[in-house]
Amino acid sequence: MPSWREEIEALIERGNHAWNDGDAVAFSEAVALDCVFTNILGQVFVGRDAFEEQHARIFASVYKGSRLDQTIEHLRLVRPDVALVDTSATLSVPAGDLGPARTIHARLAQVLVREKGAWRIASYHNVEERPSPPR
Repeated sequence: MPSWREEIEALIERGNHAWNDGDAVAFSEAVALDCVFTNILGQVFVGRDAFEEQHARIFASVYKGSRLDQTIEHLRLVRPDVALVDTSATLSVPAGDLGPARTIHARLAQVLVREKGAWRIASYHNVEERPSPPR
């Protein structure tokens, strides 16, 4: 039986694969029905359906054909059924109708809750990394 850490590592890796396949349904699979999702633009969506719809939209447009690589930076079990997961994410976006190829670096803060034997993403907050301003 995998440990809680291995289960969460596998959840993150499944997310990477689903993104890279452009599969919004699979990318949303671990999202709680009442998840609060803040995207990289600061827009807030509530619920798995909204999460899935937003990702279907971006997989078909601005991030079509993109590749996601998330790496867990911090993983903490707050209670046996609540975990905090901070990942660094590199998103490689190919050139297309919406602009040149580019790479986006972001940090994702996720709160996971274990329900009915499975980890679910209750909160997903995405922030683009920016260089620190000069002093």
